[in-house]
Amino acid sequence: MSTAQSAADPLAELFAASPRHFADSPLYTRLGRVVAADERLLAIARHARSGQLPSNLLFASVHYLLLRDPAQELAAWYPSTGRGPAAGDPGPAFTAFCLSRREEIIELMRRRLVQTNVVKRSVLLRLGMTVVASMTDEPVTLIEVGSSAGVHLRFDDYRYEIGGRTWGRASSPVVVAAEWRGDGAPPDLGPLPAIADRVGIDLNPIDAGDPDERLWLRALIWPENLAQATLQDEALRAVAANPPRTYAGDAVDLLPEVAAEVPRGAPIVIFHSATRLHVAAERREAFDAAIAGAGREHDLFHLSFEGARDLGTDAFALELRRGREPVRRLAIGHGHAEWLSDSGAGRPCVR
Repeated sequence: MSTAQSAADPLAELFAASPRHFADSPLYTRLGRVVAADERLLAIARHARSGQLPSNLLFASVHYLLLRDPAQELAAWYPSTGRGPAAGDPGPAFTAFCLSRREEIIELMRRRLVQTNVVKRSVLLRLGMTVVASMTDEPVTLIEVGSSAGVHLRFDDYRYEIGGRTWGRASSPVVVAAEWRGDGAPPDLGPLPAIADRVGIDLNPIDAGDPDERLWLRALIWPENLAQATLQDEALRAVAANPPRTYAGDAVDLLPEVAAEVPRGAPIVIFHSATRLHVAAERREAFDAAIAGAGREHDLFHLSFEGARDLGTDAFALELRRGREPVRRLAIGHGHAEWLSDSGAGRPCVR
């Protein structure tokens, strides 16, 4: 595919932008360019479900098959298989694997979803809940949209380490450590509000105890991120031992029903992280409206950790809005919560 053709094809552009989207994965950065230049691979990627990022789904589907069969030649470039990273160009092996396993990859892309469980993002939920605790004395109902396996809904079971300070459950095997890049001291991560109930909503809730589902969640983690994979395993064990209540379906349809179960006037915290970007563009207005609608009968705290136009490519913004008050930016952080900063925190955000 020529450069001119690539520029005219949004899907090719998506894969060509892999250095930006997969900044922490040298392998996916290289493979993105390979896919962008090969119409045969782009044709496979076009089978992604609506609203799902084709790049994430294609790479995860290939990764899943390699984790199931690490004897494949391509697995030599994947640290997650215990064999990589190999020297040389992975492009030919990747192309050959995709073409030879084309039907299996397409089936996975049609059936599976991008359901990340970046455990470190729990620190953003904990920070947001600490702010909520300063704004209400009442027990809150926590609703996570895009809950996947529910690792964030058990955020208060974990230990946190930031800037030389610790919070949370000291004996927890799930240790969330993030670098603090702020000018001052890291924010307090406590006290927390009393939690009256916690509920997850997901298009396809994941059973944390199902080995095959766990393998898919492992495949969604980039091959080089071994520490993240280990942390996810620890969190999934904790969730499997005490799974939160979840609903299967679209948040646009389910949020009114779930909110209606909460006593009128009681506070609700609706949280989502790296979820809105996976909502189909034509559904985003309805997604936002469904969240805002919960504020008609309840004291609504809308807490989100999503990308923002004014930030760099690897940074997300933690933002909180109570009812119809202006949005407050509480912090910014690495998309996978490897670091946090108070840059821009405290000011209202223009919407």
